[in-house]
Amino acid sequence: MIDVTQVAEPAAFAAANGMQFEAAGQHPSFGGAVFEYLQQNSTSDVFRSTSGRIFEVGTITGRVGGAQTTQQGGWTVTTSFDTSAVKTYGYIAIQLERAVPQLVLDLKRNGSSIPMMIGGGQKLALEGDFQKHFTLYCPTGYERDALYIFTPDLMALLIDETGDFDVEVVDDMLFVYATEPFDTRSAAVWQRIGRIRDVVGAKTISQTDYYTDDRRAANAAAPIADGGRRLRLGFGGKNSFALIAVAVVVGVLLIFGVVGFVLLNAFLN
Repeated sequence: MIDVTQVAEPAAFAAANGMQFEAAGQHPSFGGAVFEYLQQNSTSDVFRSTSGRIFEVGTITGRVGGAQTTQQGGWTVTTSFDTSAVKTYGYIAIQLERAVPQLVLDLKRNGSSIPMMIGGGQKLALEGDFQKHFTLYCPTGYERDALYIFTPDLMALLIDETGDFDVEVVDDMLFVYATEPFDTRSAAVWQRIGRIRDVVGAKTISQTDYYTDDRRAANAAAPIADGGRRLRLGFGGKNSFALIAVAVVVGVLLIFGVVGFVLLNAFLN
């Protein structure tokens, strides 16, 4: 339970609940859709647990964009996008027991609010009411893993407790994202955050407690295979188009350079 008696005084409230308060900060060390795809970001109104499992509530603001490098058929492919859009999110971060693949639940009612530009072919259709509320994205080949984690009872809790937020599990973290800052001076907001931690967080921890990725090599240091660590980015955004344009120009120049060299060599001989 969260003690809300001193909610109007952030530092005192944080101390009473085993947290510390940070009015402003820099880029947090978390991974995932929001933290990796908001550039030049900063945080504010951060409440962070001082011991035990990571529990953090805060606000993050940054410009939408980022890059991802993958290996495809022996080629190194970098997908990049950059926009002028600046977005602000309220977030809740809860540490899990184990690392899991990146799975994103994009709330349908607020449109596509996740700043990560997720590539096609990674949607997983679900039965029942759950797909009316969320679009579930999972890495290709990890569909069974997603269903192992998001069981019907957990999905029901997600609808009841986080039905107006986006949700993500990635690395060893559970994130809940709001499209605007949480009102951390409101007792009602903190009571709801407490329910999310104590109900959704606890169930997600329990559900992932024994998860293992069988695709990784037995002696691999990483707990998740490369194909499941992150969702694949799609192409788009001005940087992607810029990279394509540059590649085309370079290719044309190389062709003209080779042709010119051949002609010059023939003329001189």
